[in-house]
Amino acid sequence: MSKNRPLIGVTPWYDYDQELTYIKPGYLEGINKSGGLGILLPMTIDENIIENIMDRCEGFLISGGPDVDPKYYNEVNLPFNSSISPLRDKLELFIIKKAIKMNKPILGICRGIQIMNVAIGGTLYQDIESQITDRVVIKHSQEAPKWHPTHKINIQEGSIIHDIFKSLSIDVNSFHHQAIKDIAPGFRVSSTSDDGIIESIEYNDHKFAVGIQCHPELMWEKNPLFLNLFYRFVNSCL
Repeated sequence: MSKNRPLIGVTPWYDYDQELTYIKPGYLEGINKSGGLGILLPMTIDENIIENIMDRCEGFLISGGPDVDPKYYNEVNLPFNSSISPLRDKLELFIIKKAIKMNKPILGICRGIQIMNVAIGGTLYQDIESQITDRVVIKHSQEAPKWHPTHKINIQEGSIIHDIFKSLSIDVNSFHHQAIKDIAPGFRVSSTSDDGIIESIEYNDHKFAVGIQCHPELMWEKNPLFLNLFYRFVNSCL
């Protein structure tokens, strides 16, 4: 393996009470296992610092986490909206918009897919069960081990996700109460669950800009199939 691993920035979680920056397991490990050099980014909204980060990193992973502030898609906070992280919102919106313009690879996971969509002009369901009333929705916030798949997704042939997983259907885990509603311009849907919830998106005419709703970082140790997503992402950063 080459010693020159691509430097990939991972967006952090942040505890406002303790002023603590951290990341949950699986993200950095998946990048490093796949030949990248994952680093945890600082929690900052200083645009000069973020610009330096953009110049130095070859790619970006937008991690899971709390809800996106609905003001960024022109809605008010409804009662079922959960916790938000204003610092993360600003950091990630800046990175996503810049990465799309710079054609730098970007992978969004769970919250990551949602804020990628919002950054480019899309909207979200603030709560799937409360706002989708025209059909029965499956359970999207599982009560099972984090690595255990609980529902399937249906993959569009010819998509990047299809090329990665080599299948029109795979089983995934699920930990979310929000989801993409209106897809942003420039993105296309590459997979959905049986109830029609968008499970992955990709940006047209871009080196690699993919968002996925499940948590592959929690699955790849038990199921190496999901490491293929990290390999593809890391290789796009070379």
